[in-house]
Amino acid sequence: MGAAQRKEYDRTKHPTVPNLKWMDRIKNDQPFTELSIPGTHQSVCFHGGPGYQSQSWPLYSQYEVGIRFVDIPCRHFKRDLHVHNAHIYQGTLLRDILSTSVQFLDNYPCEVILIKINKEFSEDNNNGQSMEETLRGILGSFPENRLWPYTYLPNTIGEARGRIVLVQDFDTGRDVGVPYSTFHVEDHWHVASVLHHDIEGKWNRARRNLNQDPQPLKMNLTFTNGCSAGAYPTAVAEHINTKLFAFLKDTRGKNPKPWGIICMDFPGAELVKLIIDTNKFV
Repeated sequence: MGAAQRKEYDRTKHPTVPNLKWMDRIKNDQPFTELSIPGTHQSVCFHGGPGYQSQSWPLYSQYEVGIRFVDIPCRHFKRDLHVHNAHIYQGTLLRDILSTSVQFLDNYPCEVILIKINKEFSEDNNNGQSMEETLRGILGSFPENRLWPYTYLPNTIGEARGRIVLVQDFDTGRDVGVPYSTFHVEDHWHVASVLHHDIEGKWNRARRNLNQDPQPLKMNLTFTNGCSAGAYPTAVAEHINTKLFAFLKDTRGKNPKPWGIICMDFPGAELVKLIIDTNKFV
């Protein structure tokens, strides 16, 4: 049997319904914290088997379908940042993620990409170099005009067009990106099984955060993923993505406030578009 591809859930490598320049339809003075942004959780974690895989779309394809927030767990190893899921190396480096992101922004400079970086697994063989120093060295090899230079979120989308906004989810002496504390986060990822009460528990947490009124200078960030030894990411995503799709369809046109960032495993292209379409377009 082939991989599943539905409106809300997709395990293929080829998404449908591209949304290449959806941010171009938003006025420059739109407050950044009042956007609805689709994102992926552990965005390039493809390896390690069903207990570790979180996505199926290649990164550039994610951008083409409209994803604008990516989640990149990095192991600091040999003075470089290797993308990991727990102990499993995902065959790529942070600099590769940045290269792909810059390539997309070169092609579509009206867009903005947020990249969340967190510390994953153990640090080793860095000769006393801190993760902050390593990250600054990597960033220094990319064009300044493609990087948001501040440690706070943009005030408006117009300020950040064509740029990568780093979200920093690790401690350093000095901030390199926007601190993770800038966001109102729901990230309860442990889902014991796909039985009704476990799925409902996860969904209720996610829905509460989606319905949370935006706070001044903060942005809601809702992770809908979940897993455990008794529930693979794919199985949880099938259930939660279905609920999220129905929720967004039911609230379409009824909810005046933005959703913030919604971070998903194995989203379908039409689920991504539902999130995009809740923005205020010109």
